[in-house]
Amino acid sequence: MLLKKRLPLLIAALLACALLAPPAQAGEPSEVVRKGIHGVLEILGQPDLKTPEKKAERRDRMRKVIHRYFDFEEMSRRSLARAWRKRTPKEKAEFIELFSYFMERNYASTLESYTNEKVVLGKETSDAEFARVNTVIITTDKKEVAIVYRLHKVKGEWRVYDVVVEGVSLIKNYRDQFRSIIRRTSYANLVKILRAKRDEG
Repeated sequence: MLLKKRLPLLIAALLACALLAPPAQAGEPSEVVRKGIHGVLEILGQPDLKTPEKKAERRDRMRKVIHRYFDFEEMSRRSLARAWRKRTPKEKAEFIELFSYFMERNYASTLESYTNEKVVLGKETSDAEFARVNTVIITTDKKEVAIVYRLHKVKGEWRVYDVVVEGVSLIKNYRDQFRSIIRRTSYANLVKILRAKRDEG
C-alpha cells in the first residue's frame, strides 16, 4: 500500500516527543519538534472538536499546525529525486500540494489513535544549516525503537525534512516507491494516485 509501511510508528514517535519537557541542553531543533506536536495535542484536547461532526474542522486545524514544522517542498524534492528536475514549475507546485496533503492527512489520522508511547530525547547535533535530533521511542510493549529527526534551516527557521526509523529513512522509502511507480507506469500515474488519495478526504 502506497507510503504506509512505517508511518504509524514514526508519527507515534513524533507525538510522544510532545509529552516530554526538553532536556536541559536541548537546542532549537529539538524544541521545534516538541512544539510542533504540542500544537496538535492542544487541538486533540479541545472537547468541542472531538465529536464526529467536527472531524473535518479538527483535521484542518491539525494540518495547519503540521504544515508549520515540516518542509514539504524539500520532502517532495528529495522524494522525487531525479524526476523532480524533469518537472515544470506548475507540476512541482501540484506535487508539493498533493504530497503535503497526503502526509498531513495520514499524520492527523494516526495522531487521533495515539496510544501513549513514550520517547526519550537524546543527543542533538547541528551546524549552521542542518541538524539531527536522536530519540528513542518506548512502545507500549516495552520495545525500544531508535528515531532520528533531520532538520534544516529555511529562511532562518528549522524545518523537518526527514525522519529515520531504525535506520530506515521515510524519504528514501517514499523515493523508492515513487521511482517504482514511475518506472512501471508514469509520473502522470503517480500524480493520479495522489489525487485519488486527496479526494478520499
